[in-house]
Amino acid sequence: MTRAVAIVTALAALTAGAALGAAPSPDSHDRALARALDAKVQTFREIAAQSDDSNLKQSLDKCPVIEKDPGQAFAAVFALLPALLIELVNDHGTEIRGLRGTFVGMDPHSALFRKWTAAEVSSFDLILQFDNHGQKIDLCEAATVMLDKKSTPADIHRVLGIDPSLLAQLFTSNASSAATKLDPQMRTFFIAAGLSAKDAKILTS
Repeated sequence: MTRAVAIVTALAALTAGAALGAAPSPDSHDRALARALDAKVQTFREIAAQSDDSNLKQSLDKCPVIEKDPGQAFAAVFALLPALLIELVNDHGTEIRGLRGTFVGMDPHSALFRKWTAAEVSSFDLILQFDNHGQKIDLCEAATVMLDKKSTPADIHRVLGIDPSLLAQLFTSNASSAATKLDPQMRTFFIAAGLSAKDAKILTS
């Protein structure tokens, strides 16, 4: 999805554990559910398209805290993960809630499919908590505050518009790691259900 989601997912993958066994074969019921998800693949693609980080780069390139110490650039990107998730919810909150509703309404027969849908719902729930109700974020100001060890929770709330206690959940929640662990098997499962390899990858990335 966005740069933020991609980084969080990559971190989750490092702790996902050993790969699971071969994916089971989908029955007719689960094939129908897979086709229903495939009908949503364009929505997944549109959300994933928000991977352009040009706005982030431009904001940081002109940011005094980075100009003063260019070595802070990577730390700034990492510190801005919550801001990028907030922007994702601001831009695609309606679509994300719609996808969550689709997953909640499913009742897969396959234990693998059932675990994966539950993990996806948990991931959506985590992302949707980063809703600041449309408050615009100055990425440079946010980076400055997030990198300042003297910043208070009130400072963080001011620049992000969310409860600062949510920040720890990005790395303490097991939702992302659970979904990431199951993604390779689900990709195989979706292909066996008749989806194209391209669509299966989009649904499990």
